[in-house]
Amino acid sequence: MSHAMDAFFNPSAVAVAGASSSSVKLGNVTLANLLRFGYRGRVYAIHPRAGEIMGVPAFPSLREIGEPVDVAVGVLPREQMIDFVEDCAAARVGSVIVCAAGYSDAGAEGAEMQERLARAVRQRGMRMMGPNSVGTISTGSGFVTSLMTLDPMEVGDISIVAQTGLFAGGFARWIASTQRFGVSKVACLGNKADVDEVDMLSYLEGDPSTGVICVYSEGIHRGREFLELAQRVTETKPVLMLKGGSSELGGRMAASHTGSMAGEDAVLRGALAQAGVIQVRGIDGLFDAAKAISYCPVPAGPNLGVVSITGAGTVLVADACQRRGLNLPSPSPETARRAGKGLPGWARLVNPMDIWSATLQGTVEDAYRVILGAFAGEKEMHMLMAVFTLVPESEFDAAAVLSAIREEHPEKPLLACFLGASEVDRRRWFSALEEIRIPVYDSVERCVDAAWALARYAARRKNRGG
Repeated sequence: MSHAMDAFFNPSAVAVAGASSSSVKLGNVTLANLLRFGYRGRVYAIHPRAGEIMGVPAFPSLREIGEPVDVAVGVLPREQMIDFVEDCAAARVGSVIVCAAGYSDAGAEGAEMQERLARAVRQRGMRMMGPNSVGTISTGSGFVTSLMTLDPMEVGDISIVAQTGLFAGGFARWIASTQRFGVSKVACLGNKADVDEVDMLSYLEGDPSTGVICVYSEGIHRGREFLELAQRVTETKPVLMLKGGSSELGGRMAASHTGSMAGEDAVLRGALAQAGVIQVRGIDGLFDAAKAISYCPVPAGPNLGVVSITGAGTVLVADACQRRGLNLPSPSPETARRAGKGLPGWARLVNPMDIWSATLQGTVEDAYRVILGAFAGEKEMHMLMAVFTLVPESEFDAAAVLSAIREEHPEKPLLACFLGASEVDRRRWFSALEEIRIPVYDSVERCVDAAWALARYAARRKNRGG
């Protein structure tokens, strides 16, 4: 039997209550997303006046559809939600997405209304995502119920579980328009009156299309269950978490956002680490780590070999690695011998290596190819990092050079970052490298943080004997 959460991502039929022919109405946006993403199941609109909306058959109620419906999306005011749930129950709809806000995110009265709504759902044996949910995304099935207009996204192995709708709205648009990594699923949990992180983590553990799990949470209600489950899930899949509401002010804002209480943060951090969850800093950190783990093989250890065309890059890398506890091992004599073919006789090979001296006797391309290639053969360097600055004098086909190095050493993660570039050059190099699944970052610190996440995941796998 399929997991109960599968109805939120791979249903055979969906009904949208609050559907509208007006493009300014959110119900219209949800219908348009389903059509734009090519959802292959049956779609129905619920509207007081029967007929059709955007070519979708419309009915006054779910009960009048006359066909099984797996999930219903309620794009309705909160005052209509109890009636909506009752209509779903009468039509034997097992899952609902409630988009209305104004519940636990709106004080005592809203919290009481949320409890009544959750009780109605439980009594009828249904499952509910929300309230205050912006919807779900499943790129594989084309099932997209977001309230925000989205463009089709690349199918990938990164799945996101979040209290905020931002990941099914603005960030989904950012990923589709600027990034090369793909997404499998997005779940916007909202106030978590029913479906929560425990339900989703249990589902994604067994989801074959999910390889990396990202969680944004402002407070976990079933903390012990989540930690016990995470302990098991992280043995086979990486779990990344960005914890919102970690400061006193942030905690107060979380309470007003989704009604979450975040006071357990200090204790939770330690418990998450013990469970193997990789905790990241900021939204950039979440996406940076997810991309690195999605693109790269699992490294053999935490040691980094770095080649930079600028001395500042080597200094910044050293600082960032020390903060993150990553090692920068010295090259072995054999590595020095191999790299020496690309260096002046007076130059000393170190790690991180400033290759500026090598460019004075050969090309920039030769310097990266020879020295980074030598580092790739160094057993004690488990990950590789290339730091670029993009000016006309440093122009070469970096994708070809890095691809050749990776082909010779496919077991080693290879990451890249830019320190200075015109926007045109940055976009061009970013596209060329990420097209061949080499993760690229806009700063040394972000690149090192991504390498740290890879090392943490490798340590987790090693500890469990994987």
